[in-house]
Amino acid sequence: DCCSSVLPKSKGSFSSVNYPSPYPNNSNCLWLIRIRRSKIFLQFEAFDLQTSSDCSSDYIKIYDGNSKNSPVLLDKYCGKGPLPSLVASGSAMLVEFASDRSITGTGFRASYNRVNCGDTFTHSNGVITSPNYPKKYPQNQACFWVISSPVGYKVSLKMLSFELEDSDRCIYDYLLIHDGSRPTSPAVGPYCGTQKVADFTSTGNFVLVEFHSDIVWELPGFVMSYTF
Repeated sequence: DCCSSVLPKSKGSFSSVNYPSPYPNNSNCLWLIRIRRSKIFLQFEAFDLQTSSDCSSDYIKIYDGNSKNSPVLLDKYCGKGPLPSLVASGSAMLVEFASDRSITGTGFRASYNRVNCGDTFTHSNGVITSPNYPKKYPQNQACFWVISSPVGYKVSLKMLSFELEDSDRCIYDYLLIHDGSRPTSPAVGPYCGTQKVADFTSTGNFVLVEFHSDIVWELPGFVMSYTF
């Protein structure tokens, strides 16, 4: 298929055929993101597909692996955004796009990059920890955790334990909490040291937790709970 491809680089972008002009009818496209190591962080800059009941007409569907037999990260999605960012559990992610024989939209544009750690959470409650917690987190980490709740829900976070390298303005090791699923979404923080991290409730149904460590000093890190 002329609109299907393998994306092997550690970061890149792709879009529906003809974007930002309307995509054609009867499309069936696959993009396989396959990097050498680490995990994949995918985000959508734009999204506009035909709306239909159960997204049975035009849709995007994303798999946590290299085939349609892999677990589903995002089931059929359509309409107009926002679409949540996603973190794969490994180094492969398959993006499927399909359109039927009538009515189109402008389509989508997405970008991806490599991250050291993270996850996508869709269960109504859970726990997020820094790598290796309660042991010391590794150096030089960039981690992204996306919490994706159904439309109409809000995500609440509560920090249970927190100890990072301390620095003025938190420029070395730090934690950010985004009110949305993208790194450009409004954020509280950065937090570092043993600062008290206030309880957080999102305004929408997505939250992105972002953690970075530099090349010196490792500490126990953090553990936080979420619910929606």
